[in-house]
Amino acid sequence: MTFDAREFRDALGCFATGVSVITSYNQQNEPMGVTVNSFSSVSIDPPLILFSLAHNGNHCQEFKVSGKFSVNVLSTKQKELCDRFATPLEDRFNGVDYELGENGTPIFEESLSVIECENFALQEAGDHLVFICRVTNVHSKTEEKPLLFYKGGFPTLS
Repeated sequence: MTFDAREFRDALGCFATGVSVITSYNQQNEPMGVTVNSFSSVSIDPPLILFSLAHNGNHCQEFKVSGKFSVNVLSTKQKELCDRFATPLEDRFNGVDYELGENGTPIFEESLSVIECENFALQEAGDHLVFICRVTNVHSKTEEKPLLFYKGGFPTLS
């Protein structure tokens, strides 16, 4: 290998991505969520998406056990949610307004879209676990602009 971890992260940072908060609930029926930019579509038929979580944090094991999720695709108005769910707080949902989707997971009303899903397959991949999920419901809005992540910052579309 002729590059180090920092060079690899910098190269990946050149790919602009949307920002999502993946939500679920733990075995005590408490809501949990984590900010991710490792989210992608996989298949239209059947409808499948994927996201990945690091093994060493952000509730990876609890998400694995839960098996049901909502992908909240964030708008520029939701930067505070992005920061909150990217920070290791004891109760990330304290003071956050949310509703429950059809699958019982938290959804944020102001999200550009919400994709409700359930486990389809799990794949070990290095220091991450890849969740491939079957989509069970979708909600979309198009009035706002997406929250983007690029080179460690949050640029806006012109």
